[in-house]
Amino acid sequence: MEQLNYVEIGKRIKIKRKELKITQEKLSEMIDVSPTYISGIERGCSICSLATITKIAQTLNMSLDYLIFGVTLDNFNTTFTEILKTIPEKNYDLYIRLCQNIAETLKF
Repeated sequence: MEQLNYVEIGKRIKIKRKELKITQEKLSEMIDVSPTYISGIERGCSICSLATITKIAQTLNMSLDYLIFGVTLDNFNTTFTEILKTIPEKNYDLYIRLCQNIAETLKF
């Protein structure tokens, strides 16, 4: 499994926070952590819990897929293609069927 890139996660948080014109201090108040902690997260120096990352995503109106992995509708196909390249060709059909089944399950 791929390691999380905390520097990239922090960059995405900072970019979105600035787009929304929210200071580190204000964000820290909104999610009940210290401004120093937000600074550390944005620099990739502090690793935050799932609860904190979820609060940040909700507060900044970001999807967790984008916040954690950088996945957007614009790069969605590329992401799945990159995953496909990591598995043996004989398993391509299984991969596609699994994705279809997951998509069907998530419709509800």
